[in-house]
Amino acid sequence: MSITTDISEIRPLRILPLRFILRSEGMNFPEFSGGAWHGGLGMILAQHSPEAFRRLYQTNPESRLYALLPPTVNHVPANQQFELRITLFGHGVELALAVTQAIAELGRVGIRPGGRYELIKASMIGPESEADFLSAQDGFIAVPQIFAAGEYLIAAPNNPEGCRIQFVTPLRIKEGNDLLRTAPSYTQLLRRIFSRIDQLAYVADEAPPLAKTLRNELYDEAQRVEIKASAIVERGFERRSARSGQQMQFVGFTGSVDYVGAMQATLPWFTLACFAQVGGKTAFGFGGLEIKVTSPV
Repeated sequence: MSITTDISEIRPLRILPLRFILRSEGMNFPEFSGGAWHGGLGMILAQHSPEAFRRLYQTNPESRLYALLPPTVNHVPANQQFELRITLFGHGVELALAVTQAIAELGRVGIRPGGRYELIKASMIGPESEADFLSAQDGFIAVPQIFAAGEYLIAAPNNPEGCRIQFVTPLRIKEGNDLLRTAPSYTQLLRRIFSRIDQLAYVADEAPPLAKTLRNELYDEAQRVEIKASAIVERGFERRSARSGQQMQFVGFTGSVDYVGAMQATLPWFTLACFAQVGGKTAFGFGGLEIKVTSPV
C-alpha cells in the first residue's frame, strides 16, 4: 500500500527576511565578507544560544534554514551606517530574536576580520511593507511578523518586456557536475530558484508555494525568454573553516544579465529569490540578487 501526502495539509513554507542597520566603528573587510559574518554569527550563537546554533548551523551546509546577504563594501568608515540582511526559513523563523541578539553581541566583541559596530535597528521586510522590531534606544519593541513564502510572490507589472538581474554577491550554480561559468539562461535560474525553495521546504518539513506538478507552464514561459546582454565576472574567495581548520576556496560570478521576453508569470519567483538567494553557499552570503524590471512605455 502506498501512502501519499496532500501538500495542502502541510504548513506552508515560512520566511522571515530581517534587515539590520549597523553603525561602523571603523571596519575593514576582506574582498568578500560573507564567510566572516557566517563564522562570527555562528561563534556568538554557539556561546550564547546553543539551541539556535544547533538548529541553524549543525546541519548539512546546503540545508541551513537561513540566507545571509553581507555588505558589498570592503571599508566602512567610523560612524557610517551600513546594512546586513539575514533571511530565516521554516522553523528557523522561530530563532529571530536569538539571531538579532547575536548580531548585537557580535558588534560588541568585533567580527574578525572586520572590526566592531553597533546595532542601530532591526526590521522585518514584509511582502508590502517593512516594520522595525528593535532599536538601540528602546530595545525590542515588537515581535517580527512571519509570512508564508508564497506571500512574497509579488505580481509583476503588466506585460513586463524584460528585466536586469544583478548578481550582487557571487552566484555559484552547477550544470550537471560542473560549475556554470557563463551567463545563466532565464530557465536555468528559474530551475535553481525552485530547487532552492524545494530544498528549504523539505528540510523544514513545510510545503513549497507551488507543487512540482504545477510548474510546466512557468517553464514554458521561461524558455521563451532570451539573454539580451550580459556582463559577468568570475571571482574566487578563500576562507578558513572554523570546523576543520582547512583553507577552502569558493568560486562564483558577479555582474548582471539582461533578459528580454514575456515573463508575467515567472517574474514573481525571481522576486522571492531576492530573499531566498540562489545556488550554493547561501549561508556564506552567495547568491544575492537584485531585479530591475523593464515595462512597456
